[in-house]
Amino acid sequence: MIVSIRNFFPEDKPLVDQVVRDAWIELATAMPGWNELAPRLGALTANAALSEVLVAELDGEIVGAAGYVGPNQPKPDFFAPEWPMVRLMSVVPKARGHGVGQALLDECIDRAKRDSTTLIALHTTPIMEAAQHLYQRAGFGVVRNLPDMFGVPYVLMTRLF
Repeated sequence: MIVSIRNFFPEDKPLVDQVVRDAWIELATAMPGWNELAPRLGALTANAALSEVLVAELDGEIVGAAGYVGPNQPKPDFFAPEWPMVRLMSVVPKARGHGVGQALLDECIDRAKRDSTTLIALHTTPIMEAAQHLYQRAGFGVVRNLPDMFGVPYVLMTRLF
């Protein structure tokens, strides 16, 4: 199976939005605030003009996506404005274990290096166990705990270059 990463095209919107929903739906029972989060899952493509949306294909099928938000682009206040960040990384369950998440993360890291930054950041919840392992293996460490979001704890993580 071959994983490839490419830039998002507007015509990808319906498929990418579905991939994000499919990737996150398993959290519905674990997140008390799911009903608040669910409508926000379209934010990746809705904000495509403010970031770089990456699309992951496995053997030609869209199975993942992530946002790369560059330095000084709009982002939540708990990120320093100059930090690039990974946003809403999503991989459909059937594609997990094939390197899709790693490929998306590697591409975000490459873009941060392209932008001459010294680190990249993300926020995540510990209930996303597979993502936690991926981020830790890639050299990300917890900077601090963030206020709970959608009824679950979140952490801010960074990786230095």
